[in-house]
Amino acid sequence: MDVGDLRYFLALARYGRLSTAADRLNVEHTTIRRRIIALEKSVGSRLFDKTVNGWVLTLSGQRLLPYAQRIESEAETAQAALKDEEHNLKGTVRIVATDGLGSRVIAPSLAALRQKHPSIEVDLVTTSHLLDYTVGEFDLAVTIGDRPERRGFRQTHLCDYQLRLYASPGYLDSHAPITSLSDLAEHNLIWFVESLLQLPELRDSQNEEISAHANIVFRTTNIFAQLEAAASGGGLGLLPCFLAHSDPRLLPVLHNEVHPQRNYTMVVPSRLLNAELVTTVASHLFSDTQRRHELFIPPMPEV
Repeated sequence: MDVGDLRYFLALARYGRLSTAADRLNVEHTTIRRRIIALEKSVGSRLFDKTVNGWVLTLSGQRLLPYAQRIESEAETAQAALKDEEHNLKGTVRIVATDGLGSRVIAPSLAALRQKHPSIEVDLVTTSHLLDYTVGEFDLAVTIGDRPERRGFRQTHLCDYQLRLYASPGYLDSHAPITSLSDLAEHNLIWFVESLLQLPELRDSQNEEISAHANIVFRTTNIFAQLEAAASGGGLGLLPCFLAHSDPRLLPVLHNEVHPQRNYTMVVPSRLLNAELVTTVASHLFSDTQRRHELFIPPMPEV
């Protein structure tokens, strides 16, 4: 067995697609396939089956996996020891997250992570769509709500957060006072394009009650478009507190009455749970999010 082939074996085992594994190792996909074929010949057994969802380990591949991971870990430790320097994680982690959380929370958090691990690179993909479980598309994902359990993925509750109503001072000064939910009938509302938005957790009975009381004048699937429209005086916006609460252009409205609560879930493919690079990033995001609880659920204003 050529131990060097195990590097390609691990990449395909983790990402499930030749193209993704090749991209992560910066080689041609034909190189991945050629090295896997050579490894299969040397061990005398097929290690992968090709399915519609990508390449999956056979029983022989599953037996080989922990040994390959151990060899990889020992090689990395030996390399660090020979360099006589602190173990330095190196590699790329691909993260998928919702637009708002990815931009305002995860991106700054990763900047802090790189101060400790400067060789870690991150590809951050933000979206307003449902999480795509396609094999190899992400190393770590953060999505709204509790996703149905899926074989091959580990889900962790990341944090709770609240949405509250916000409006600009200029808008509030030029419109009727708002003291109860029924007062929204005289006001403009900035809302979601419900037929396009694919996050059902944002389309519940609480939100329907709010939208039923107000005049919806602007709809969008983009949370930052909602934020800017509200800050520009376009109307009331139901916005995540971690985006709007500290924005000096916005004031709270009915916070003691309107504060629907949601949660974020962190998803990691099971095959990457032993990958130190991925678990280090996941642990950092989890601890950093827990530490910033009041960003997601600010104290209620005094009545």
